[in-house]
Amino acid sequence: MKAIFLADAHLRDPEAPSFRDLLVFFDHLPDDLERLFILGDFFDFWYGYQKTVFSVYEPVLEALEKLRDRDIKLTFFAGNHELALGPRLEKLGDCVADHQRITLDGRKIFLTHGDYLDPDDYGYHLWRALIRSRPVAGLIELLPPTLTWKIAARLSHRSRNSGSNKKIIPPAVYNRCAAILKNKQVETIICGHFHQPRRETFFLHRPPGKTVYFLGAWENERSWLLYSEGRFSFHNFHR
Repeated sequence: MKAIFLADAHLRDPEAPSFRDLLVFFDHLPDDLERLFILGDFFDFWYGYQKTVFSVYEPVLEALEKLRDRDIKLTFFAGNHELALGPRLEKLGDCVADHQRITLDGRKIFLTHGDYLDPDDYGYHLWRALIRSRPVAGLIELLPPTLTWKIAARLSHRSRNSGSNKKIIPPAVYNRCAAILKNKQVETIICGHFHQPRRETFFLHRPPGKTVYFLGAWENERSWLLYSEGRFSFHNFHR
């Protein structure tokens, strides 16, 4: 089994280096790759309209269609920048709103974007519940997509300028990961959101320990995680 995990590409401008590099990366994925997991914030803003797709994303959606046609199984996770995944992504692969448990070669893995792992961030949890609520979805459906795009761009710009995109991993996140790993059905956690490629081992009872992989951000580091022949390894894409 060979699988790739990536997150936090924050795609927005097709001319941006991170966007163009991702297209090249997808075009050169190994022939024996079986699965690709995209663990949230793949887009800087995405709402899954029933009939509309933001035109700037057509190049990467076409690249994903080619991967699907190569029989690579795609799985998309909603991050804090994807309000609803919608029918276009559902045609390409599996769509997951929060988390998913999978098994690779007998290894039990818990997958999530990771934005809700800090139980102490009450403000964000309220915001997350609001932007994913039915009233907000109804409002977005009523607004012209061009206006929604402009509003999302302004919010994203404000967030970046405030410094909130600097992802510190708070102790409460480690505590939450430890609680998840106490489940006998979980041996490994893989998550994005924190923009730091890190491997942490938890010794909860007795060796061997259980592992958490925090994915790096494709946007900044072109970082991704490979699973091959029973082992995980971090990599960075270079042209």
